[in-house]
Amino acid sequence: MKKSSSMYRIIFLFLIVSVFFLHLVAGSEICDTIQQYGPALGSSSFVSDGEYGQISLLRTIHIYWVWIVHLFIVIVLLALYSIYVHRYNKLLKEEVSERRSMEHKLQQYAAELKHSNEMKDLFTDILRHDLINPAGVIDSYTDLLLEIETDVKKLQYLKNISRSNQKLMELIEDAASFTKLDSIDNIPLEKMDIGGVINNVIESMRIHISEKNVKLSFSPSGLYHANVNPLVEQVFVNFLSNALKYGPQSGRIDINIMDADNSWKVCFADEGEGIPEDFKEAVFERFKRLEKSAIKGSGLGLAIAKRIVYLHRGQLGVTDNPKGKGSVFWATFPKA
Repeated sequence: MKKSSSMYRIIFLFLIVSVFFLHLVAGSEICDTIQQYGPALGSSSFVSDGEYGQISLLRTIHIYWVWIVHLFIVIVLLALYSIYVHRYNKLLKEEVSERRSMEHKLQQYAAELKHSNEMKDLFTDILRHDLINPAGVIDSYTDLLLEIETDVKKLQYLKNISRSNQKLMELIEDAASFTKLDSIDNIPLEKMDIGGVINNVIESMRIHISEKNVKLSFSPSGLYHANVNPLVEQVFVNFLSNALKYGPQSGRIDINIMDADNSWKVCFADEGEGIPEDFKEAVFERFKRLEKSAIKGSGLGLAIAKRIVYLHRGQLGVTDNPKGKGSVFWATFPKA
């Protein structure tokens, strides 16, 4: 509003100055006419005093008319400029208002996101401590009862409790791990031999391998140095665990490390039922599993593996086992 009144004042002052200047120019022009034509007209017998006055009046009217036209053009231009400035200011105010609204929404969203992250951290702490501790107590007492119980029927019940509790503990650990991994974008890397990491995983799961009477083949031909984080061990644990779960009794699991230019490609081949083409990408998503599968998994193991591999800027996938029935889960890690 203040800018509009200032513009009108400028136009009004311009009009006053223009009229005043117009009178000065017109008077000066009349004086020049008298000085230029006065003596000649006074001595001429062809032009009367009336005709001389008409000539002077016409010249003065001409000057006024030209100035009026110019002044009208200037006023129109100033009016158009005023309209343009008014519209520009209006658009600018709308843009500023919109930006302020967006900033407010972003601040509100940031506050909600912060609250959401805090709730997620709280949920993770509850999973890791408040839920895993009671499950651990159940597991301890179940193991104790299994040692002292002699009744066959009660032993079967206790074994069912133990298996279900173990699945519960695995689910809690997986959920806590995935929640933690989902909230980070970078992890520190160090030079490690991934062949040695795989050997450690095999040794840690030796009892499960023996229980299923699986023939496992892994023959490293040297050191496979890669820039990885110790979390990489969880990828191999998930791959081997899935191969054991979904593979047949007395089956075979082949583990190989191949050179893939700037990366090492680690492959776990099993002899299970295989994965249909439509499910090959879905198995790495949260809570996805094959509908026809007889084994109920948490749906988080491969999702955790995928997140860890992507944090290493690597790739992973699953293909059909070229040696026959089964699948090959693979992942790449950068060489050191």
